Amino acid sequence: MGFLSTLSAAVSIATSENYDINWENEATVKATKIHWDQVRPKANDALPLASLRLTKEQKKLLDELLKPSGGEFPEKITDELLHQLPKAIPPASLNRIIGSVIDDCLKNHKHDEENKEEAENKA
Repeated sequence: MGFLSTLSAAVSIATSENYDINWENEATVKATKIHWDQVRPKANDALPLASLRLTKEQKKLLDELLKPSGGEFPEKITDELLHQLPKAIPPASLNRIIGSVIDDCLKNHKHDEENKEEAENKA
């Protein structure tokens, strides 16, 4: 990684929100899927900088993950892509790009309880 990309990555980490998100956790995967309409544009907007911030291996994995959808995040997200994403994009970068949406969901929304109540009301 070159000096400028290292500096850029360091600045991103230093200025990112301090979210404590486990990107491999099933609750995080579910929150990302639920809020994909909010997450996808932010993630796609960050793609042009990916080559500056990712290692060659991470960039290669990200390219492979996004190849089926033409190099962008797909309209419909899959569990497989979400489980591979933390390997392609470091957690600090995920926090900076989409952490605010996911952190808010994990702390303030009770999707499981809402879905359970909705199912019980329909029964």
